[in-house]
Amino acid sequence: MTWTRRDFIRHASALTAAGLGVGCTEEEPATGPGSGPWGAPADATQSALLLPSERAPEGVLELFLWGGVNAFDTFHVIPEHGDPSAGGDFAGQGWWAFQEGPDSIPEVFQRCGGGGRPLLEPWRRDGDGRQVHLGPFLYPLRERPDLLARTRSLVMRHDAAPHQVAVPLALGGHINSNPRLAGFGAHVERFHQARSGARDSPYAWVLFPDRIDITAHNAYAAVAVGAHEGSARPTGLLMGQGSRLVDLLGRSNLGERSAEVDAALAWYLGSYGGALAGPDGNPVRAPALAGYEAAIGGLARSERLRGLLPAELLSVPTAESCGEQSDLDLSTAQLRLGAHLLTRAVEPAKYVCMVDGGMLPTSTGAAYDTHRNHVVESSRNLVHVFSQLVGLINEPGEDDPDKLDLDRHQILITTEFGRSPHIQNGSGLNHWPQGYVQWVIGGWADEERSGIIGTIAESGHATNSISPSEFRAALLLGQGIWPFNGEAFAVGDTRVDGSEADAARWLREHVLGYPT
Repeated sequence: MTWTRRDFIRHASALTAAGLGVGCTEEEPATGPGSGPWGAPADATQSALLLPSERAPEGVLELFLWGGVNAFDTFHVIPEHGDPSAGGDFAGQGWWAFQEGPDSIPEVFQRCGGGGRPLLEPWRRDGDGRQVHLGPFLYPLRERPDLLARTRSLVMRHDAAPHQVAVPLALGGHINSNPRLAGFGAHVERFHQARSGARDSPYAWVLFPDRIDITAHNAYAAVAVGAHEGSARPTGLLMGQGSRLVDLLGRSNLGERSAEVDAALAWYLGSYGGALAGPDGNPVRAPALAGYEAAIGGLARSERLRGLLPAELLSVPTAESCGEQSDLDLSTAQLRLGAHLLTRAVEPAKYVCMVDGGMLPTSTGAAYDTHRNHVVESSRNLVHVFSQLVGLINEPGEDDPDKLDLDRHQILITTEFGRSPHIQNGSGLNHWPQGYVQWVIGGWADEERSGIIGTIAESGHATNSISPSEFRAALLLGQGIWPFNGEAFAVGDTRVDGSEADAARWLREHVLGYPT
């Protein structure tokens, strides 16, 4: 077979588009007053606002509950809100929306193994002193008091109702049209590349489920690089049939020609790059070419990624939850692979985002997009994914090196928005960005930081909340990454009217819970 230049470029582009094996390039050190590697604070005042290095988690697992999780029957239940016996404008809403009738919460709870457990469990008080309970389908988490003791619950609010806008906003802290929209993993990848240099094992990964609506909902924003160069792109894996993924990593379609393809691509890149030399003979800055070069270099190293992805972790098991069966349990496969990447003895990952497509998708798509059959469809996926998650976290006194450790690792439970307090279509709930909840467990979220930050009124509207931009900027600060720069966030992305130090101080004190 004769390979033309067009053949080489076409094969390279196809593999690059798969988001596999994107390599790392070592960042040139910055120069000038107050300069340093990317993500470094500019001066001593800013440095003092970063958390101490021992508080920053070694690795982060983000469980992104794609579709929008209802806070009012899970993470933030206030039973007096909407109580029909008390009457009022909101009677029968929130927790009370599905307490009676077919497929009610009490009925489905028994199908999900509720047994003699109470429907609700008192947990913490909100910012107004109201008792907040945890809902029935969180019982796998409720039975781990060691996790709840290190959980910081953050009330969120934004104005983006469509998934297509809310998903990128939640994952990156910016809307689609913002040129700085980058997945959180891009910041982590760039930060660690700048300090530790290139390595075969990526610092940041995103695990996607093989579900049809992933593209339609813009979930691939999780691997966007925004204003970063292409070398910062997290490695994205589309989890489905494991054998297909292994074959793609090994580039079996190239047969024995892979070395020749790599050499030819390197020649073409070198030839083109040489034409971009400046008057002094040094190459001029060409971000697009640098990004493409990083991707091509990653392709050459893609076979080495197979050593990070054991075949048994790429196999997709079957599952059962709440009386329903799944022949393709992507949630469990993603969680197991994520825990493995974070706990590897050599070159562990620093950040893994799992976009959860559920044990089964809902009738309207995603995993938690419950416009119909809310109780049935959300319960099976919540109980299942949390049952699998807690099994991957060391219990007190347990010291399994293959499990996550809350002293070393942090777990984020996030979603793009909540569900409405009022019923839609007779059995479902609509999108509700006006008030929802995200959880941070472990890492810098210790027992002193445990609790609820913010408030949600009986109407379902948050009355004290933070924004997705503030949440993501604070998470960077919690990992020792200065969030205010041209590639991440600006002071204007927060509510603070002041300097970068003023904004960082507010994030540290209010969102992270650490006094300055």
